[in-house]
Amino acid sequence: MNKLDVRKMVVVDLYAGSYNKERIGHELYNLDRNPVDGYFYGYCPPHDGINISVFGANRTDEFVDDILVVYVTKKKDSNNREIIAFCLNARVFRKGQFDDKLCRNVKDKDGEESVATYSIKSNNLEYLKNKYNKFEININEYNNRMFRSQRFYGGKYPELDKKIIAYIESVIENREFLDNDNSDEQEEIQRSEPATQTEIQYSPEKPLNIVDSNQGKIIAKNNRISKSALIEAKYTCVINQSHKTFITTNGTPYMEGHHLIPCTVSNSELFMDKYHKNIDCVENIVCLCPNCHREVHCGEWNSKSQKIRKMFTKQKEKLVKAGLLIDEEELLNLYK
Repeated sequence: MNKLDVRKMVVVDLYAGSYNKERIGHELYNLDRNPVDGYFYGYCPPHDGINISVFGANRTDEFVDDILVVYVTKKKDSNNREIIAFCLNARVFRKGQFDDKLCRNVKDKDGEESVATYSIKSNNLEYLKNKYNKFEININEYNNRMFRSQRFYGGKYPELDKKIIAYIESVIENREFLDNDNSDEQEEIQRSEPATQTEIQYSPEKPLNIVDSNQGKIIAKNNRISKSALIEAKYTCVINQSHKTFITTNGTPYMEGHHLIPCTVSNSELFMDKYHKNIDCVENIVCLCPNCHREVHCGEWNSKSQKIRKMFTKQKEKLVKAGLLIDEEELLNLYK
């Protein structure tokens, strides 16, 4: 994963204004995908003005791109803030934009209707909800008036910047890991033809295929390689061959391909830099029943770690053969 640039970050404080107590402020729409065109539009209180010159914009520039926007909100019974969402690679406008076609109508306390302006536009937003432990900003450690203007920019609090960036990168990595080998991808694997022997032989040597997605950069994996791993395993679960599933339209038991060394961008880059090897290869893919697969991704640690150890024991000779040198504890740490 490319490192996030703290020089192009703005932290926006939401729902802190007095008129937001009844959720009638322009921030109402910040975390919702717009139903008209599918983008996320963000209002930056107060008055929707962001100083884009801090991001290197010229006076004549109306907007800048590739900005990390971090949304925070006040914790209950505290003046501390916690991160509730962030947008990667957002477009930030110098002035609030007005578009009455985007269904962003709000009413003030007197019932007067207006259209919410915005100065942030993004095709992605990570709304943390209850998915992750929230990152808390203890404002007394920095400046108890740091959110007086309801925003601050990267570079204002260097030590805090580092912590925010590290937290967001960990969320991205964790999300990428949880989304790895997802259901859509598994469907593609079922439909794929197996890889040729040449593809299989040279898969550890192939360059990384890193692509952009709505969630950031990801590894584009070769589903034909995963299909070959399922065939090699004779569609039996590596954890327990007695685990049964249904029969697919291809006439084979439904099983799923799982990259034992999780095929995230950071892991892929690590093994490419260290060993010049691509982890999207047959030697790194095991066959799992859907239940075991979900547990390996989402289960409680004691049971999950036992399954990881078992997979490693059965797969380690193949990993060595492919030049993927890793011991059991190193592998477990990747899952933690």
